[in-house]
Amino acid sequence: MDKTAFLANIASRLGRPPGSAPGRRDAIGVPDFWAHRRTSHEERVATFCARFQALAGEIVRCDSEAALLAALDEALKALNPPSVGAWGKHAPWPVNVEKVLEKWGARRFGEQPVLDIDVGITGASFGVADTGTIVLACGDAAGRTVHQVPLVHLVVMRESQVVQSLGDAMARLREVAPIGHLPAYVHFISGPSRSSDIENDQTIGVHGPARVICFLLQDSADGP
Repeated sequence: MDKTAFLANIASRLGRPPGSAPGRRDAIGVPDFWAHRRTSHEERVATFCARFQALAGEIVRCDSEAALLAALDEALKALNPPSVGAWGKHAPWPVNVEKVLEKWGARRFGEQPVLDIDVGITGASFGVADTGTIVLACGDAAGRTVHQVPLVHLVVMRESQVVQSLGDAMARLREVAPIGHLPAYVHFISGPSRSSDIENDQTIGVHGPARVICFLLQDSADGP
């Protein structure tokens, strides 16, 4: 097939004459049927967990705050890290984990150095069901060093923070931010850090943590 026939074939499949410019597309963003999907709280949480785990993330579901504190403590015992770092006390923690942080002598962002920690503990802003992604809005006491530097990242989150799509997460970020002050840094975490920069071989933990464990507190969509 010569070039002219080849281009004519493509144009016909696109529904326009050969050589014509593409038509104007008035729609912006995803189609309405996709943007306005409605799923139940249970469906969103199940989808988020399945997709996060499919990306090599780990989920620990807890039915109470006491169970979450116990699970977090057990994870730290199993890891036995030489040093632990965490967001500062005034960061937007979705669950109060101060007892565990104090027990393990966690260095707090903004108060002590956290550049050489082995395990970092943070909260989260949202979980995205569509992609199995944890969204962290960083700033002030919620320093990004805590989850970028260590080999292991432990995340504390509530099920009520799980939204359907990335668009939902961004809209919610705008809602909770002061007018004109969206977070300067928002990190999207879909499992452990991956890189295929060298000879297309995937390597885990090169540009961030090699393990990400999410401690997910069971609550309703109308919870805190």
